[in-house]
Amino acid sequence: MAPAATDVRAMFDRIAGRYDAANRIMSAGLDVIWRRRAMRILLDGLAPASRVLDLGAGTLDGSVEIVRQRSDIQVVAADFSRTMLAAGRRKRGVDGVALHAADGHRLPYRDGGFAAAFSGFCVRNLRDLPVALAELRRVVRPGGRIVVLEFFRPARTRAFWDGFCTNRVLPILGWAISGDRAAYRYLPDSIQAFETRANFEAKLRIAGFADVRSQDLFPGGIASLVQAQ
Repeated sequence: MAPAATDVRAMFDRIAGRYDAANRIMSAGLDVIWRRRAMRILLDGLAPASRVLDLGAGTLDGSVEIVRQRSDIQVVAADFSRTMLAAGRRKRGVDGVALHAADGHRLPYRDGGFAAAFSGFCVRNLRDLPVALAELRRVVRPGGRIVVLEFFRPARTRAFWDGFCTNRVLPILGWAISGDRAAYRYLPDSIQAFETRANFEAKLRIAGFADVRSQDLFPGGIASLVQAQ
């Protein structure tokens, strides 16, 4: 759950113009590799013209990667920040992507309307995770697949990655790139306030996803990929 004192939507609106640059530099480009890996899992076996939801689409990096891997897929990108979506609209490959300003707690889609859904670094920012996961379960058809890419709270603190990199180095880098100190202090704070990967998997099962699997991603398990259906 996002730290209560933070206006998350306003924060993302402020940093939209520098968001991609900050992500590339702070992750040393690994976020691109993580996203490609997630999409290979998400899109495997999907029929042509299947509808896929990109939840918390931000500046549309996830949507662009879906289109790059499967141009025959219908992509719907939803995010509560119109400014983030507008920043992503200029990217190549998004002409056919439907962009919707939508809240993950109240998705404006019919039951079972999507064959699959992706969410990259979004669920950590949701104020009511059980409600949002129930909504995700509702809009993805029975048996449909979801893939979540996220920074989870580590079950055990790792001195180098958590104490030094995440808590010290990344906020300074993010501040230097974006000019917004609070936004990148929010990053480690929101990770610490969020679920462990195991707790998140349990909440997915409670929401109705029967088959839940996950894996840590290089390096050091900083990010994790969770798939469920």
